[in-house]
This record gives sequence, structure tokens and C-alpha cells, in this order.
Amino acid sequence: MDTQLVLKVLQETCPPGPACEERLPTDERVVSVSSDALHSAVQLLTQTFGVYHLSTITGQERDGGVELLYHFWDGQGLTLRTRLEAEEDARRIASITDLIPGASFYEREIIEMLHVSFEGHPNARPLFLPDDWGGEAPLRPESDEDPVQQTPALPSESSMPQSKDGRIVIPIGPQHPALKEPISFRLTLEGERIVNSLMRIGYVHRGIERLAQQRNYIQNIHLIERVCGICSHIHATTYCQAVEALLDQPTPPRARYIRTLMCELERIHSHLLWLGALAENIGFTTIFMYAWRDREMVLDIMEELSGQRVSHAVNIIGGVRIDISREQAVDIIVKLGALEAQLERFLDVVEHERSFNARTRDVGHLSQEQVRAYCVVGPMARASGISVDMRRDEPYAAYDELETRVIIDYEGDVWARTLVRIQEAIESVHLCRQVLVNLPVGPLSVKTPRRVPAGEVVARTEAPRGELLYFLRSDGSDRPARLKIRTPTLTSLITLPEQLDGVNVADIPAVLGGMDLCIACADR
Repeated sequence: MDTQLVLKVLQETCPPGPACEERLPTDERVVSVSSDALHSAVQLLTQTFGVYHLSTITGQERDGGVELLYHFWDGQGLTLRTRLEAEEDARRIASITDLIPGASFYEREIIEMLHVSFEGHPNARPLFLPDDWGGEAPLRPESDEDPVQQTPALPSESSMPQSKDGRIVIPIGPQHPALKEPISFRLTLEGERIVNSLMRIGYVHRGIERLAQQRNYIQNIHLIERVCGICSHIHATTYCQAVEALLDQPTPPRARYIRTLMCELERIHSHLLWLGALAENIGFTTIFMYAWRDREMVLDIMEELSGQRVSHAVNIIGGVRIDISREQAVDIIVKLGALEAQLERFLDVVEHERSFNARTRDVGHLSQEQVRAYCVVGPMARASGISVDMRRDEPYAAYDELETRVIIDYEGDVWARTLVRIQEAIESVHLCRQVLVNLPVGPLSVKTPRRVPAGEVVARTEAPRGELLYFLRSDGSDRPARLKIRTPTLTSLITLPEQLDGVNVADIPAVLGGMDLCIACADR
């Protein structure tokens, strides 16, 4: 994407036009646009330049007003910055959901957290907070409210009424055997076929973004690791990289390699956990038992290196706190060889086992057009033929020094997502070997100051479920002025109505299992 050309066209077609162009420490380009011109600017990006992927929208109170940052990605980061005044009647801006349907959740979050009105939004109901929430906007400075005071609830239609047209409405969740975390659905059935679905999240919303503003940068590492119990290391890595970028502090090469190793081990264990959960959902208990048995090999390695199996506490600002001995490296390579053989067996089952194919093929289908419209990321996108992976496209840690192969498929269904994830786990084994064989010598960390210079940064990484984005703004103190976290599960959740439309009731567990949802990540 030629950002200079984009800037020139924006100036000509969106008066009063961009005020300036900035470049953040991670090479993210930032273009300022007036609020009146924002919709036209997004229309230009999508329809003229083909920039369809909106990573998220960050909202923040700043200098007596509200600032909105629209973070786009097209092989390079581009953020559109716009400003709304402080007065309540001025907190209005046109919704971009008509151009990018995937913006719906991001706008809904800003509606409830900052009380901004997006005119033309098709569904302005709260996303995380209860429907009857009457308190202050949790992310506004004057708010002393706890972001979670009540349990979100679906509308009152929660029994199983049969309407006059013969349709049945059934509730699923927030507690259900097919749901590993709390999420609610209300499905409208016509016979065995789903014709409409409503979804509710927010049951485990913890207000982590607000909590991060009340803690210093070092304390936040331990808070951020608790966004997700499955991929805690990549969250801490992304956060530390954002802080290090503002400090303009290079991380030692050995630390970058160790971070990479932990990222790939985490990817393998996440994919194996997901494979077991999917298999159990659709009746393959044997695959579930084998997948979780083999996952123990990875958890044992991570425990040996860090001392912990869930929150590893490997990262510190400026590097890592653990080292790897030569003996440990040799032992890990041997264990990874045994694990790779098991992964190859799983791959053979997915490709050739007749009943597994029957339960997963042509189920939960997403086309490339739907993936683009909803800004889906990770294995969900790659299984529909979209070749995007931050390890290759915006290398971080040690990925620019490794050979990274991006796995894609074109079927776009649960079967393709299974194939992609198992092949990715095998590829992660190869990356771990590269790291261990080429592990450089040198220090594990550098000393960093407690106060972070004023500035902003956007950090993107590839979590097991896809692109993970952190926006961090510092005001020069020892605490963040704003921390925005967009986890990849949010991009998958918004596609659920599309995937469930027309599906038989018996295929609901396959659709839900095939998405690899992490509701705690999404809720934060």
C-alpha cells in the first residue's frame, strides 16, 4: 500500500482533509481525518485501494475530547485518527458498518465504554455490559463505576416457545456441555434447521483495559498474562514489545529467540487443546484423549523452561527472565520429534477418516468475501484462502531470521480449519527446531527505565487464533494512559450468524468447536 498516494487522494477527496501524517515506532502510519470526512476516507480505502481489513477501533478520552483510531492492515499498518468534541451532543460520528460489517463489534464496544453515538449502526445494543446498564461509561476518566456490576442477560425470551408459524426458539448457554466458557445463544429453528440466531457475550468481562491504567508498566505484565490462560505468553510478548518500542529499547537477540520458542510451543499446545475439544464435541472421544495426552508433552517442556504450565511469566520489559541450556535444547528437540510423529497421525485421520470428514466437511462455511467483510484473522481466514500471518507479514521477535511457511486451504469449512491448524502445529515444530539450533549467545535482557516516554504505538503479533493487536499510549508517567487489546476471537464471533444460518441442530457443536473460541480473551 502506497501511504503517500493514500494521503494525497484523501487530501483531494475528503475535505478538509488530513491534517498530517505521522509514523509510530512500529512503522504504523497515522493519518488524521476530520470526523465529517471519516466515512468518506474509509470508503476510499475500501473501494479505491482495496484495504478491507480493519483490525479494530480504539476509543480514548484525550485533551478534553474523544479520539477514535481506526487501525487498518494491508501488508502495512495504517491508522485513521479522528476527533470528537467533549460535549455529549458532539459525540456523534457515522458508522462504517455499511462499508465494513466487521466494524460492528468495535463500534458497539465504544458506544458502551465511551458513550459515543455511531449514526446508522444496525444494532447499538451493549456488547459486554448488561442491557440495563445505567452507569457511567467505564473508560471515561470521570467514571468511578466498576465495569462489571451485573451479569449480562439475554432478552426475556428464554423458555422454548413455539410461535404460530411453527418455529421454535431454543436457548443455549451460558452454561452448556458444548460450551467451555460462558456465552449465550438464542436460536430460532424451522424444523431441524436454524433460521435465525442471537448471541450474547460479556459474562467474564473483567475490565482489563481500565485496570491497566491503574497499574504501572511492570505490574501490567502479570495482568496482561491473565487475559487468556491458553495463550498468556503471546499477550505478554505483544505488550512488552509495545513498551519496548516506546522506550526505543532493542531486545537482545537471545531473548527474542526464547520469546519465539515459547510462542511456537504455545501455538502447538493451543491447537492440540482445540483439536481435542472439537473431537469431543462431535463424538470422537479417542482423538480427544490422544490430542490432550500429546499436548502434555508441550506443557511439560514449557513447565521445565519457565516453572509454570499456564501463566509462564517468561517476559520482562527488555527481554526474558529464563535461559535454555544446551542439554535442555537437545532434550526438547528429541521430544519434538516424537510429537511431530503424533501430529502426522492426526493429519492422516483428518484427511482420510470417513466419519470425521462427514461431520466437518461443508459445515460452518465462510467464503473469502465473508472473511474480508468481517475482517476475520488467523486459521479461520487461512482456511478460506486468505494468506495472512503476522509472523511473515510484520515479523517480530526472531521471525525475520527464521523460515516461516504460511499454511492455507480453500474449503472454508470446519474440515479445512482442522487441516490448517494441524499443519500449523507441524510447522511450529519446525520453527522450534530452527530456534534451538540457531539460538544466539548473549544477554537475556537490558535494563529499562520505569517511566516510559510520551507517545503511541501499535503492536501486532500472530497469536494461535490469529492477529493480536495492542495499542498503547504513554503520557510520560509510569502507567499507561490507554491500553487497547483486540483479541482474534472477536473477529470470529461476529461471523457466527453467517455460519449457523441454515445449519442443522446436530451440526451446532461442530460449528462452535471448529472456531476455536476463547471467550475470556474476547471479553477481557
